[in-house]
Amino acid sequence: MLVVLTVLMISAMVTVSDTSSDVMPGVTVTMGPEGLKGEKRVLADGLATQEECDMLLDLFQVGANAYFQGIHIFSDFEAVHGMEANEAAQLAQQGVVPVDSADKFLTLSEKARQFTHAYFGLEQELYIQFTHLVCRTAEPYSTDDRKDLSHKIHADSCELNFTDWTCKPYPPHSGPLHKRDYSSILFLNDEFKGGKFFFSDRNLTAEATVQPRCGRLVAFSSGPENPHGVQAVLQGRRCALAMWYTLDKQHDERIRHEARTIVDSLRESAELQEQEDQKKEL
Repeated sequence: MLVVLTVLMISAMVTVSDTSSDVMPGVTVTMGPEGLKGEKRVLADGLATQEECDMLLDLFQVGANAYFQGIHIFSDFEAVHGMEANEAAQLAQQGVVPVDSADKFLTLSEKARQFTHAYFGLEQELYIQFTHLVCRTAEPYSTDDRKDLSHKIHADSCELNFTDWTCKPYPPHSGPLHKRDYSSILFLNDEFKGGKFFFSDRNLTAEATVQPRCGRLVAFSSGPENPHGVQAVLQGRRCALAMWYTLDKQHDERIRHEARTIVDSLRESAELQEQEDQKKEL
């Protein structure tokens, strides 16, 4: 079914009762369920410093790849490229990027997982199911009067039917789309026009919007209770570290553990080499 999306971006107001800073040191809960118009939704600031955001932006610049479906997977007016955890580690292994950059990919996504787990008070362990560093770049012919979306309204764990708002779970063979319980997006920059994240109501109208900026995280449960999308990126490049989580250990992200092994091995080798160099200087 073709859904005509006329999205009115209406920013939700922040209320004092929404804010807190005791979930994780240095991180402020900027907006909670009341401001974001949904029970399992949170907006937080301070998950990353400008230096850390810049490290991931540089990492993307060096080694991002097109989606296998093509760069215009979501909009003809935007080119989408991304990078997975193992690709970042392999670039470090090849000496193309600093080991610190690949390590930052892993540590920031783990920090986001810990925050999401703590904020929602989950008793079960929360595993990272898929991590993706992704940027959406407006094409030179993009115009300010565009009516399309950078990412259409959807739910992360199932296929929404916009007629009756039922949600069909993705089948097991659908890869990373399967078995998602929570989601989060860590924004890395704000030097672009458009590109706001939004939660949608059943009229396909934005009921709460989020302006991306470095270190800002939006987290939410992945089901049909949280339909969301991205406003068109009209100019510039919008980058974020997107993460999906599962409560099922069987779907823990394997390539992430492989990436951690590579990065730790590279660090150990560098430390041993430094020790050898120091001995030679004595």
